[in-house]
Amino acid sequence: MAEQPKYLQVADVLRKEIAEGVFRDGQTLMTEEELRVRFNVSRQTVRQAIALLEDDGLVDRRRGSGTYVRHGPRKRQGPIHVGVVTTYITDYIFPSIVQGMESVLNANGAIMNLSATYNDAKTERNILERMLDGQVDGLIVEGTRTAMQAENLDLYRRLEERNIPLLFMNGYNPELSQIPHVVMDDYGGGRIAAQEVLSRGYRKPGGMFKTDDRQGQERLKGYLDELASHGVEVPESRLLKFGTEERMTLLYTEKGQDFVKKLLAGEADCMVCYNDVFAVSLMAMLQQAGMKLPEGMGFIGFDNATFAEMANPKLTTLGHPKEAFGALCAEKLLRMIAGEREKSVSMAWTLIERDSLPRVDTL
Repeated sequence: MAEQPKYLQVADVLRKEIAEGVFRDGQTLMTEEELRVRFNVSRQTVRQAIALLEDDGLVDRRRGSGTYVRHGPRKRQGPIHVGVVTTYITDYIFPSIVQGMESVLNANGAIMNLSATYNDAKTERNILERMLDGQVDGLIVEGTRTAMQAENLDLYRRLEERNIPLLFMNGYNPELSQIPHVVMDDYGGGRIAAQEVLSRGYRKPGGMFKTDDRQGQERLKGYLDELASHGVEVPESRLLKFGTEERMTLLYTEKGQDFVKKLLAGEADCMVCYNDVFAVSLMAMLQQAGMKLPEGMGFIGFDNATFAEMANPKLTTLGHPKEAFGALCAEKLLRMIAGEREKSVSMAWTLIERDSLPRVDTL
């Protein structure tokens, strides 16, 4: 592979130092002569490097005064290009979230570049590298396996160095919590689910949760904490925990089948599920095995997917704002691209009562 031109090498070093705080906002960058000596390059090379930093919104050149570090809007000309990286695109609630983003981006003349990682870190890496090499003014990313250490931390650091605004949605890896994000209040959602279960008279609650992403971990923690605050403990035998690889076949694996047998034997009297997909799938499997619902077991899900109301019984769930969620992500990123600072937002769940979680005393 050919070596990078000298001006690109100089620009990359300075970007990294600005990102690490070696040169802070408002501070004068080294003079052209100092940079020429430091990197052993020509003045023209130094000027080309500084021009790149200026285009990225990292410095501001003032005639007769010098070059100052300033994290401002990038100066790329033409339409705004926004990268949107989600775990999935066509499944479940994602089309509605993307539609919310698209409506805002279109209204502001921005072009959306949409990609899916399928919750795979290697795929995420390929997409982020492509975004860095291409023309992108900002990124909205749903990270992969957000309960775990970020495998692509180096690429997220490079985005920071390039002053490319980044907004996380749905979840974020622990090391990246300082980057603005729009998420649901998953911990609070878990507590709401527990409150509903208890208020309706259930005393042997169980749960089915995906635990390799932040959403699942927070929902489970909120659920268990709220139950514990009322003196209700949930043994591991009533919890089915799973990861991304298991999500499509979980209920047909030995682990899933053993759990279904426990439920048929009366191990639990209600189930709180990670999302509506798993709630409806588990309901169908129990019904196929002869359990009558909701009499045999109460159910509550998350997200209010379109099929939740068509389930039998109709599924009680916590409603995700979907389009409003996507629109807020796009609005915040556009403001970040314009040079504004944005804070993280946690959106509230809305309980949608249907038939799957009746009061125990009415059964």
